[in-house]
Amino acid sequence: MEIKVYGAAVTCPSCVGAPSSEETFSWLQAVLGRKYETALTFVYVDFEQATTDDSWVDALKDDEYFYPLVLLDGEMIDEGYVQLKKVTRAIDLKLDQSAK
Repeated sequence: MEIKVYGAAVTCPSCVGAPSSEETFSWLQAVLGRKYETALTFVYVDFEQATTDDSWVDALKDDEYFYPLVLLDGEMIDEGYVQLKKVTRAIDLKLDQSAK
């Protein structure tokens, strides 16, 4: 499973008091790495510096989403002030589906 976090060096203006995108990425790596025995791949994308053709980058630049934006295997699971419960719920659901 791939956890991809899109963010920027500057904290989202609408997310005052929230951790930075990079802090959120590091925190997710640490917590999820300890919680799950399954292989998780973590990717961080600074959408302001991104040069690739990526619809998520375009959407963030067009202010369609708050950042950090967290994806699980290409599906958005949380944005802005990221909550661990939402992320773990999405991972658990995916693990349950793959176990069937």
